[in-house]
Amino acid sequence: MKTLENRILSFDNWEQPWTFREFVFQNKTLSDNELTLFNEIWTKGGAYELWNDYDLVLGCKASHSFIAENYNLADKAIANIVRALSYEWK
Repeated sequence: MKTLENRILSFDNWEQPWTFREFVFQNKTLSDNELTLFNEIWTKGGAYELWNDYDLVLGCKASHSFIAENYNLADKAIANIVRALSYEWK
């Protein structure tokens, strides 16, 4: 999990946030379990139910809370995931 978290935290190309997901997936040091876990976090954290509000900020808060409650990740890593997800919902 630490390798996955480090990869998430190392993303710095916020000028192109749509590249975040692929950036994580392209890391050859991540195990299949870590890639599966990231895909699960991405999918569940980006669920329509969390983002269907008219206010993007509320979607970010809902997604952040969901991920924090269900996965053992540092707050900054969760923030990076939510930031990238928010561009999917703009």
